[in-house]
Amino acid sequence: MTRRAPRSPGGPVCAHARRREVARFDGVPLYRCADCDLVFREPTDADRNPGELYDDFYKNELSGRFPSPVEFVVRMLRFYRALKIFTIAPRARSILDIGSGRGFTLHYLRRFYRFRRAAGIQISRPALEFSRDVLGLEIHGKDFLEEPWADDRFDVVTMWHVMEHVIDPERYLAKIRGVLNPDGRFIVEVPNLASWTRRMTGKYWLGLDLKYHLTFFSPKSLVAMLERHGFQATLVHTFSMEYSTFLSAQSIVSRITGTDQLFFRWLQGAKYPLRRVLLHGALTAIAAPFCLAVNLLLFLTRRGEVLCVVAKKTDRNPGPAA
Repeated sequence: MTRRAPRSPGGPVCAHARRREVARFDGVPLYRCADCDLVFREPTDADRNPGELYDDFYKNELSGRFPSPVEFVVRMLRFYRALKIFTIAPRARSILDIGSGRGFTLHYLRRFYRFRRAAGIQISRPALEFSRDVLGLEIHGKDFLEEPWADDRFDVVTMWHVMEHVIDPERYLAKIRGVLNPDGRFIVEVPNLASWTRRMTGKYWLGLDLKYHLTFFSPKSLVAMLERHGFQATLVHTFSMEYSTFLSAQSIVSRITGTDQLFFRWLQGAKYPLRRVLLHGALTAIAAPFCLAVNLLLFLTRRGEVLCVVAKKTDRNPGPAA
C-alpha cells in the first residue's frame, strides 16, 4: 500500500497507511483514512509539478479572467473577503496569503485596512506577474514549503480554497504554526465534504473538481487535523458569501442536466454553443435563490456548502513524529 509522504519533523503527519476506497468518479478512486478521517485521491505527476497546471488556470490575467460584469462581481467579493479578514483580526497589520490568486484581497487590505505587510504566495506565473506588475504586491513564486521564512512572522495566515489543492496539508500546518505570531490567526476555507449538495449530487458536486482537488475536508476532519498541529478552532461555519450559492446551484444544475459544470467552465473561458450557455445560465439563476436560502439556514449546522475555520495557536506544541 502506497504511503503519500514521509513524516514531518514539525509534528505527527498521518501517512494514510490504513485507507479504504469510498468512492470512484470517472475512474478516479477516493480513499478515506481510518486514522485521520481525511478523504483524498492519489496525486498525479501534474499534481507534483503544479506550476504548468495553474499557469493554464490563470492564463488570461491581463485581459481579465472572467467576462467584464462577472469580473466586477469577483473583485467586489475579494473586497468583502478583505473586510472579513479585518473583522476577524482587526488589530492585524501583516498577512501571508498562501495561494493568493491575482492578489486583489491583499491589495484591498493594504489600501483600505492599513496592513503594513501584505505578502502572498502564487506559483502560477501569469497570476504572479499580474500581482507584482499591476498591483505592486509582495508575491513569492515558490511553494510555501520551499520558502525558508526563518525570520518572518505574520498576524494572519490565510488559505482560501487552497488547502484542498496541496499534496501534504499537514506539512503546511506545521510550517504555518511557525510563521504565525503568538496571538495570530489562521483562516482556512475549503469545500465542505459534508455539505447537503455533495450528498444530493454525488459526482456532479462542483467541490470535487478532480483535476485540481486532492484532499476533501469535513468539519470534523479539518478541526481534528488543526488540533493535531497545535491549533484551536475559534470559529467554524459552513457559509461563504463568495462561493456557497454558486457552488450549490451549479452542482444541482449539473445533476439535473447530466453535464460537467458547463456554466462554470464557460465563465472560465470554455467554448460552448450559445443556446446551451443561456439554458444553463438560466437554470443556475433559478436555482440560486433556493440555494442561498438553504445555505443560510444551514449556517451553523456544518452541512452548508463551504467550510471556514478560524484557528489560533495553542500553548501546546505538537508532539514528535510517531
